[in-house]
Amino acid sequence: MQKLFLMALMAVFFLAGCGNHLKDQKQAVSTNTHEKELVKLKNNNKVEIHNSVFKPKAVITSTPITVQSTTASISVSQIAGNVSKILFHIWRTADGPAAMKTFSSSNAANHFAVSLDTRSFKGQRGEYQIEAYSVDQKGKEILLAKSAVTFPQYVPFLMYHAIDEYKGEGLKILFVTPANFEKQMMYLKEHGYTPLTFEHFADINKVNKPIFITFDDGMKNNMNTLPIFTKVADDQFKPVATEFVIAGRIDSGPYSLSSADIKEMEGSGFFSIQSHTMTHSDLRSVTNYEQELNASKEKIEQLTGKPVMALAYPIGYFNDKVVEETKKYYKYAVTTKSGEFVENGQPNELYLIHRLFIKGTTTMVEFARLLP
Repeated sequence: MQKLFLMALMAVFFLAGCGNHLKDQKQAVSTNTHEKELVKLKNNNKVEIHNSVFKPKAVITSTPITVQSTTASISVSQIAGNVSKILFHIWRTADGPAAMKTFSSSNAANHFAVSLDTRSFKGQRGEYQIEAYSVDQKGKEILLAKSAVTFPQYVPFLMYHAIDEYKGEGLKILFVTPANFEKQMMYLKEHGYTPLTFEHFADINKVNKPIFITFDDGMKNNMNTLPIFTKVADDQFKPVATEFVIAGRIDSGPYSLSSADIKEMEGSGFFSIQSHTMTHSDLRSVTNYEQELNASKEKIEQLTGKPVMALAYPIGYFNDKVVEETKKYYKYAVTTKSGEFVENGQPNELYLIHRLFIKGTTTMVEFARLLP
């Protein structure tokens, strides 16, 4: 009996020791975790301090800029402290800070105004970054304010249909041969154009020579562009294009893109798949806009897993009613009217985008003349 009592007592002490050991382990883990959290917090604080937000000490303003403007007056006001001289660092966003030019003014009565002339930057339009600095007695530059001004760029939207040899079916004028299409893409590459899709529409004034390459109708032969895009692509030139698909014709036959084709095009990184309505009907006379505009959008989105934000009006037909209905589902819409796009603040300008029709008969000389 005494032996059993001693064994029980030893077991109690053993378990108590295990419990204390486990408790010490938990405390150690807790302490380590706490220390790690403190380190993490300190590191985060260091990052936050390192990336502190610039607090302006003045305001940069400019005179109004229109699509015709080539110059603008830049000035600084609401300056904190006494300043006798302002240095302006100005560069075009597309060129980067390496292309910066410096302008100075000591005219405090005129808010240190200077003239920003695009001729100082080879006449190039687009967004310009502006930084204003004061200069102390030791010559040290102190950043006062940052801003940007934009001279809107003219943006060509190229309109293609078929990329294939004409074999006697369809409208011959719509057929651009693969060889000619490749020459046109090489021209864009050699002349410094930057292809964009609607996902990057906001960049039209931030890149060099923006251009949109668009295809209407979702033709099977548009697959012929993939090897061409692969061939001309490099680190400096990435050809991307927009395919406006008639959603109701997907998988409809040998002349239309299949679901697999569309997934391949989207997955290639060269194409953005957008809407050309459900049935390619004249939108001025349809009554079911939900079906033509929204159902087509949803079908394409389900197929690609990517947002559909742009519409091509079938046959280019539209009116005020069509535009208002389109605005319910899309951010952009393109027409078949000839011309370039430029942001000028006009009503519904993002739903009235003009394009340049590239025909089967378009020569390289004509192609070059179409572009800015």
